[in-house]
Amino acid sequence: MIRVFISSLITALRYQGNVITRMELFSKLFSLSLLRKNEKSRDKEVTTTLFGSKFYAFSYHTLNYLIREIFVNEEYRFNNSNAKPVIIDCGANIGMSVLYFKRCYPQATIIAFEPNPTTYSLLHKNVTSLQLKDVTLHNLALANAEGTIPFHFNDDKGTLTGSIQSNRGGESVIEVKCEKLSSFINEFPHVDLIKMDVEGAELKIVEDLMQTGAITKVNELIVEYHHNIPGENNSLSHFLKLFEQAGFDYSIRTNFSSLGVMQDVLLHFYRK
Repeated sequence: MIRVFISSLITALRYQGNVITRMELFSKLFSLSLLRKNEKSRDKEVTTTLFGSKFYAFSYHTLNYLIREIFVNEEYRFNNSNAKPVIIDCGANIGMSVLYFKRCYPQATIIAFEPNPTTYSLLHKNVTSLQLKDVTLHNLALANAEGTIPFHFNDDKGTLTGSIQSNRGGESVIEVKCEKLSSFINEFPHVDLIKMDVEGAELKIVEDLMQTGAITKVNELIVEYHHNIPGENNSLSHFLKLFEQAGFDYSIRTNFSSLGVMQDVLLHFYRK
């Protein structure tokens, strides 16, 4: 317990953001770390309190991971002079990123997509519980075609790796509705940010944006690019080239433990 206390305290003291207070962060990390240690299952719905409202997840492990990734590391942080930005969240999972964006920009308009119907149910539950306004949810996948598409996932209800890519998702598969992101972007005069964490489908989505010209309406994108997916051809250079040709510059953040392993590459694209 002492080790957990010290680790949570150090993380909170090092936190430089202003989305959550250091005391709130410490309290949450400490309590979740203790609950995670005693957790026997990761497919039973659990709850915690975030900013005075209930937040639902499939495990304390998932909650702890998402809070650290999104609120502590602030992987989706972007600076915008518009107090009412339009934000599109592709791969919203249970809604932690939606909550983060709303804490940064309370007047933002957010359109969020989540294809996994089980995960989507918690996303909807969390947005309702938190009483988040101007948030529109869609239970569908995004790609470069419309209709239905196989969605792959594993037996862990709290999985963060469900995907339309069979080599990324898992052995279980269902058919889900699929649409093009460009059709949603065209409803707006501009989009301030697209956040994309779609477990290997990012190239299909971006190719649609480039082919339709919808990318011209987008100011910034934060994309988690999945590199070295087993059984898939690497196309990172092609992916970056598409943005270079569309007039974007970018910053890259990643790491790897050994050569050839799959990497989550965080790419932040912005207009030059």
